[in-house]
Amino acid sequence: MTRRVLDCAVQHHWVPNGVLGLESNLCDQLQGLGSHPNQRNVLSKLSFLLWSIWKVRNNVIFRNEIFKPLVCLVPAKKASAEWLIRSCISVDDYFKGPSSTPSSTNIKLVRWYPPQPGVVKVNFDDSCINSAAAGGFILRDWRGKIIKVSAANYGLTSSLVAEARALKDGVLLAVQAGYSKISMEGDNVLVIQAL
Repeated sequence: MTRRVLDCAVQHHWVPNGVLGLESNLCDQLQGLGSHPNQRNVLSKLSFLLWSIWKVRNNVIFRNEIFKPLVCLVPAKKASAEWLIRSCISVDDYFKGPSSTPSSTNIKLVRWYPPQPGVVKVNFDDSCINSAAAGGFILRDWRGKIIKVSAANYGLTSSLVAEARALKDGVLLAVQAGYSKISMEGDNVLVIQAL
């Protein structure tokens, strides 16, 4: 199973050919990646690939699913891309590549930062269409573990009210769950300051 998935990853140019041979100890080979020119990238991709193989293997055994190498590769590529986006991109500005417009445009990429240990963070936002508003929040701990996610339809109201209610709902749930150290993050400073 592992060999077929690795062959598929090589065929799709996701990992270099010959990175892992299955005839020797896998742990020794992973440690030996230190000599590979692109070691961190390759090791990261292999980690996601091995995790995906494990999950698919369990589905084959316990759910009688049919094994297909692409069923391992696609989620591994997706998880790897998400990891890169969430962990490697900072809030720093960067320039887009060459464009057809005369000047380059600054783009600000934003990533989620965890709160201090022992603190939970409430991220909140709203959405309004034709005066109909909805809002939601996500409550995560300092390890990034999701504690609670919720969204609600607030009916005909303003964006400001929807943001405030989403934040209130998130903070209320955090307090009810026993958390006293709460960090708040959203795109409406007025709502945060008011709370």
